[in-house]
Amino acid sequence: MAIKYFTKPVFLASLICIFFFYSGLFRIPQKRTLNSLLKNSQVTSLSGSMQSTPVKISSGKYYSANLSVNKLYSQTSNSSAFGTIKVYIPTEMVESYFPGKLFSLAKNKGAFIYEAGASYTFQGKFSKDGFYVKECSSCSWPTNLFGKIDYFRALCRLHFKRLMYKWGQGGGLLLALLSGSKEYTETTTSDAFKNAGLSHILALSGMHLSMFSAISLFLGNIIGRKKLTYIIRIIALIFFVWFAGFSPSLLRAFICAILSLLSTMYGSKKTDLLLILCFSFLFQSIISPSDIYNIGFIMSYGALVGIIISSSFFRFFYSKVFPNFISNSLAASSGAQIITAPISLKVFGSFAPIGIIATSIVSPLITIFIYSGLALIILSLLIPILEGPSGIFINFQYNIIKYLVLIFSRVPKWSVN
Repeated sequence: MAIKYFTKPVFLASLICIFFFYSGLFRIPQKRTLNSLLKNSQVTSLSGSMQSTPVKISSGKYYSANLSVNKLYSQTSNSSAFGTIKVYIPTEMVESYFPGKLFSLAKNKGAFIYEAGASYTFQGKFSKDGFYVKECSSCSWPTNLFGKIDYFRALCRLHFKRLMYKWGQGGGLLLALLSGSKEYTETTTSDAFKNAGLSHILALSGMHLSMFSAISLFLGNIIGRKKLTYIIRIIALIFFVWFAGFSPSLLRAFICAILSLLSTMYGSKKTDLLLILCFSFLFQSIISPSDIYNIGFIMSYGALVGIIISSSFFRFFYSKVFPNFISNSLAASSGAQIITAPISLKVFGSFAPIGIIATSIVSPLITIFIYSGLALIILSLLIPILEGPSGIFINFQYNIIKYLVLIFSRVPKWSVN
């Protein structure tokens, strides 16, 4: 079976690209490096359009985002510019409108909504890894249709944070799972997910898209029109990634999901997931080359390759001991670990083998948690009086998940000195 893939151009092209990208012999240049007449050391401020949703970095002091720059300023002159850079915005500025955060800390630095689509003027200075913001003097949203859509998205995300904040710790986890925002996820909980080998659950990926696709499939089956069902599923996927924002792993999942749906929609009886994954890898590398060296990108593709090529092997052995639904879950987890374990040891210096078992137990609970959370969000919006009881039920589920993850996190990891 493996030999047949060497006759497939998309598979061969993927192998060649993997060698070029990760052999260390070549370095892929950024798609849009910053170009201007001013040197970075001269720049005191800049303006541009934000291209990604700000994400809090590990230190917690800053949020990072991609900014498409159009102008640079120094103390004596200014220059037009083009290219994309990484900006680091102080946490108190980004969180100035977030529920439960201190507004006063950002009052004189720039209390704005920081989201993709808006244009900003930042004061600060360049460093080796990007531009560190000290103040923001202006924020504006384009008046065209796309600008209005981006502004509507920003408001939706802000109000969603406010609703989840009212639900406490359970709402914080649900917020992370549905929007990628981890500001209200307990540090002990997020660390426990990482130590238990469950980081992929908190990272928006194929699991989240498949759930939205399943909801759309259910609604489409009620309508009873097959082609309309596909259209509803595609719209649901687009809506989710629009709201959550593209991350490397979510972009991979989105491309694969759309390709799979389209192939099924147009009569393909059996979809070749490996070839779809290869095409997605090539396509994503073209449209977003900055993702190539992102660890989320590498782990996401590696995990799926492992599942595709080896899960049937593991299923053969697991099925002799466990029922099908358990053996299938364990086989998928084992397949994912085959590729990602060496990467984790290389990059992080550790690997949690307990993640194989933990994923099989925690993932179904997370699925129930998300489905019930979505239902309760809709009920709370329609009948506000149910907001309180909904929060109690969400936190009941959250505590079960939390304590299970904490137990798994205490199992020793493999480490490389």
